[in-house]
Amino acid sequence: MKALVLRDRLKLELCERNDPEPDEGEAQVRVACCSVCRTDAKMWRSGHRDLVMPRILGHEISGYRGSERVALWPGRACGNCSFCIEGRENLCSSMRILGFHHDGGFAEYLAVPVSSLLPVPATLSMELAALAEPLGCALHALDRAGVRAGERVVIYGGGTLGLFLALGAGDRGALAVLVEPDREKLRKSRIFRARFGVGSAWDPSSLCGSFDAAFNASPAPATFEGLRILRPGGRYCLFSALQDIPETAPALLAALHYRELQLLGSYGCTRSSMAAALSLLDAFSGDLGFVVSRKLRLEELAAAMPEVIGGGHFKMVVAF
Repeated sequence: MKALVLRDRLKLELCERNDPEPDEGEAQVRVACCSVCRTDAKMWRSGHRDLVMPRILGHEISGYRGSERVALWPGRACGNCSFCIEGRENLCSSMRILGFHHDGGFAEYLAVPVSSLLPVPATLSMELAALAEPLGCALHALDRAGVRAGERVVIYGGGTLGLFLALGAGDRGALAVLVEPDREKLRKSRIFRARFGVGSAWDPSSLCGSFDAAFNASPAPATFEGLRILRPGGRYCLFSALQDIPETAPALLAALHYRELQLLGSYGCTRSSMAAALSLLDAFSGDLGFVVSRKLRLEELAAAMPEVIGGGHFKMVVAF
């Protein structure tokens, strides 16, 4: 099979490998599409705490088990610990992830646990099915923050994950506002935002009123300022790890005490949030095609990594 292997930082090599043989409890999957996450590009550039090279990256995957269309939950959890039993397998201490600890989807085939396979609706394209993992992460974050109908939600970052958070919030009956300083990104999503009633602001100081919940879909330290515009008792979800802690953090954190704000984290997704994502993608597939801004052949991916780092696109998808 063809595979794109990260040999070292900044060194991706296209090569031929033997097709992976599934172990007991596993299935061989022929990859249809693998979406490119900025985390993939960051690992290419800088490595990662969970990454041992050489490694085949890629964790946002759709494919075929025989003739069955599937999307892949990228984790391998123990299935027995309290977190797994509670349906919070993303927190399992034995967690191993495709594209990090195990070879991922930038290859023609891979072997995965049967328990990681989720059926793809017959009417959903495999390109959009590959986005079930990032949308599942967004839905999991909305669950963590307990977003409900009628609430006002502010989302810092107007890229793919910001749009997915807005989609999920709107599906729950909440009113979402995107804060995105890149006006070109806002222009690209204008039809989507109009369709789903998503507000926007390129300057966060222009926001009016207070919000019930805030999410950072950007690692910029300034996104932590979202604590300021929460109503008393509001929730701030740290969805993206911050690049740095802002100097204003002590004053912002004091509001947790004085206004009883909640600061919570969200990491990855569960099988159930990915299954919900597939249903949502299927329901709104006609409105989401623009999110796949570029399709690539595997041979083109190495050259595209700097563009992924730059963040100017929504989603690039490797299609086999």
